[in-house]
Amino acid sequence: MLDSDWKYVETAQKRIRIIKVDTATHSIDAFDLELGCSLNFNVDQQIDLEKIKRAKIYQATVKIYKAEFTEELERQMIESSLGNYEELKQIQAFKKSGAKPTRFDLIEITH
Repeated sequence: MLDSDWKYVETAQKRIRIIKVDTATHSIDAFDLELGCSLNFNVDQQIDLEKIKRAKIYQATVKIYKAEFTEELERQMIESSLGNYEELKQIQAFKKSGAKPTRFDLIEITH
């Protein structure tokens, strides 16, 4: 997880379709069916990733956090995206837009 001064914004319910389960980082990539975009979720350690199946639709409870786009956070984001040109372009576009980085923590998931 990237280090920064993350501020809690809200807890939300999301319908998601699982794209990728990453047991090494204890995270998932999923498509948010309401927003129509892919998001990365940090997964609570209490959730068993072995039970989450790719391509299935789930109801997720998510804590949402925002942070200031600092030089340190930008450096960390770029380092974590090395080798992925599209992701690097997205970081630059995100920075130029003035938007705040957002972190999603998955705290509960049901079928």
